[in-house]
Amino acid sequence: MKKITFLMFLVTISQVLVAQTSSITIFSEAGDPFYVLLNSVRQNESPSTNIRVDNLTNTHYTAEIVFANTSMPSIKKNMLMAVDVDGNWGDVTYKIKEKGNGKLVLRYFSFTPYQTEPLIPSDLTVIQYNTSPMPAIVTSTTTQTTTTTNGAGDNVNVDINVGGVSVGMDVSINDGVSGTSTTTTQTTTTTSSTIPNEVILVEEDCYAMRPADFRGALSSIESKTFSDSKLTLAKQIVKRNCLTANQILKITKLFDFESTRLDFAKYAFAFCYNPENYWKVNDAFEFESSIEELDEFISKH
Repeated sequence: MKKITFLMFLVTISQVLVAQTSSITIFSEAGDPFYVLLNSVRQNESPSTNIRVDNLTNTHYTAEIVFANTSMPSIKKNMLMAVDVDGNWGDVTYKIKEKGNGKLVLRYFSFTPYQTEPLIPSDLTVIQYNTSPMPAIVTSTTTQTTTTTNGAGDNVNVDINVGGVSVGMDVSINDGVSGTSTTTTQTTTTTSSTIPNEVILVEEDCYAMRPADFRGALSSIESKTFSDSKLTLAKQIVKRNCLTANQILKITKLFDFESTRLDFAKYAFAFCYNPENYWKVNDAFEFESSIEELDEFISKH
């Protein structure tokens, strides 16, 4: 009996220890291959468009996205969350997207609670968290070229351009055959650990409101008798606390009039933590015209 109890204890402890880890999944909405650096250490050997890093034991990491396309600026985020707003461990997904102004950003996308056997998509590159520095990233290479020219003993001028630096050479090789001279260029590889000159620093304006705090806010709004008072309080709350699309939906449903619901939904969009899911707010409206007006508003912001 003691052996069984001890075995159950070990199993419970092992489950707790395993659960105290998270994964971060990052994907490029446009399909641009990239490298992921966590706490200044590169995680993937080859660039990929969809990367998951497992066995993360910290709640936050400094993250940098470095694109294989060297003309694209890297994205840096100092506080990338590896847990949800309540501190739960799991798989936190972020996406790389382009804003309306053309700037790239790294945005929160979703959270999935910890699973012992998660479903892994075929296009997902899975990596175990790495703390050992990797070799420098190869940024540019030249290819080997062989050129045959007429005239034994002729001088051949060769100009090689590597990484914007032009190198000229005079090479003459006589192979002993009349009228033939062979010139060969040398392959050169340039490496660098820091690819782009420009770095976009991404900082969250706010973090999603905790469920317990939201329940208190929802109760305060419901306690107001008049619609105008509800709307004023709701706008005060959303202005000072980022809300998820689901939380905004719940507040929007508290208003009696369609026009008030639409007013609040438009106002709250700028403070939504996950704006890619704002379509959920459509469930608060009775008329298609309201949904269309909200959609038109969102498309301009």
